Amino acid sequence: MKLDNANQISSFWGIQVKECKVLSERATFIITSEQQKFILKKKGSTQEVEREIKLLENLKDNKFITQFPILTSSGGFFAFDKENNYCLYHYLEGKPFDIKEALDNPEAPRLLGETIAHMNKLMCDFDSVEDFHDKNLYKMVYGYAVKEIVNVDECGQLSGFFRELENGLKEHVGALPRQLIHRDTHLHNILFIDNKLSGVIDFEIAEVNVRIFDLCYCCTSILSEVFHSESLREKWMLFVEEIVAAYNRVNPLSVSELKSVWYVMLGIQTIFMAYFINDPSVYELNKAMFKWIYGHKDRIDTNVLFSL
Repeated sequence: MKLDNANQISSFWGIQVKECKVLSERATFIITSEQQKFILKKKGSTQEVEREIKLLENLKDNKFITQFPILTSSGGFFAFDKENNYCLYHYLEGKPFDIKEALDNPEAPRLLGETIAHMNKLMCDFDSVEDFHDKNLYKMVYGYAVKEIVNVDECGQLSGFFRELENGLKEHVGALPRQLIHRDTHLHNILFIDNKLSGVIDFEIAEVNVRIFDLCYCCTSILSEVFHSESLREKWMLFVEEIVAAYNRVNPLSVSELKSVWYVMLGIQTIFMAYFINDPSVYELNKAMFKWIYGHKDRIDTNVLFSL
C-alpha cells in the first residue's frame, strides 16, 4: 500500500500517516506524525468483519490479549473504501519465537501449548458459532484435497497412502470434539515479550473444526521451517511431545484426541499439498513432509501419549 493510499484510508480514524510498510497482501504497518504505531488491514466482507469483531469482543471480555479494532471517527469498527473494508489496530509490541527458539528454548513449547489451550477453552464457550464456517476435516481431505492431488500427481505410493488412511481418518477424526478454532496458529501469529504472551493476532479465518486442529497446525507449521535438517526434525519430535503436554495441562485432551494427532497432521499436510498444487517447490516440500509424518506414526503417537 502506498503512502497516499494509507493516508486516505487512515483518515477515517483521523490520523496522519508519516511512514508505512507493507507486511503482507492485506496488512500495512503505519507510523503517524505523532510516532504512534498501527496496523491497517484490508478485510473480507462486512459479514466476515462483524463476526470476527464479535469473537474479539468475547476474547477481550475474558482478558485474552489480542488486537481489537479501533473505532473510526464516526464510531464504527471498520471503514469502507473503494469496495474494501478496513480495520485499524494498535501495533502489538512483541515478537514470535523464531524457529531456533521454538526448538531450543524449553519455554517455547510450554508457552505455545498453554496459549493455544487457553484460547481454545475461551473459543469453545463462544455463543455465535453459527456465524462461522463449519468445516469437516475428512470431507476437506477426501472431498477436495486428495482429488486435486491425484489429478496432477501420478505417484502410486501417494495414492496408496491415501487409500490406507481414508478409513482411519474417517474413524479417528469423525468423532473428535469440535468447536470454533483460530485455524491459523503458526508462530508468527503468537507474540511474546520476555517469555510472556503479548497477544494472538489474525482471527480472520476462524472456523468450526476439530479442537486439536490448532495444536496440530502449530506443529506442522514449525516442521515446514526445519524439514531440510534431519537434526532439527529430531528436535521437532521432542517439541511435539512438550507442546501437547503443555496444552493438555490447561485444556485436557481425551485419549481419542491424542491418538488422532497423527491423523490430523496428515490431513493438514494433504490440504496444503492441494492448495500449493501449482507451486512445484512448495508442493514437493509438503509432499515430503506428508510422507515423513506418515512414516513416523509410532514415534509421534508415543511422544503424544507421553503427556497422559
